[in-house]
Amino acid sequence: MEKCNTNYIDALSDGNKVFRAKLIATLKEEFPNEFVIYFDNVDKDLKKTAESVHKLKHKIGILGLEKSYDLAIIYEENLRKHSLEGKESFELILDNMYHFINKL
Repeated sequence: MEKCNTNYIDALSDGNKVFRAKLIATLKEEFPNEFVIYFDNVDKDLKKTAESVHKLKHKIGILGLEKSYDLAIIYEENLRKHSLEGKESFELILDNMYHFINKL
């Protein structure tokens, strides 16, 4: 499994520690809510689940998870087709992100 990193955040902040801290603070604030919304909807409302995946996939990209981002795209498309194919892989990605973000 890919490992989360802050390379994209570091590149965006270009050495500006205040901006970097704001990006990380935003990530730490938004991710837990989106995480909960995803799990509240999965298996109940596939449209809302797809919307959650759409929001979360951007954070996947921000954390440098390129292959995981591609998996999220496929999972989102599957959800829109009323399929849960890719659910287990996506939830492993979320777990990985959850632990990484909590350590930032």
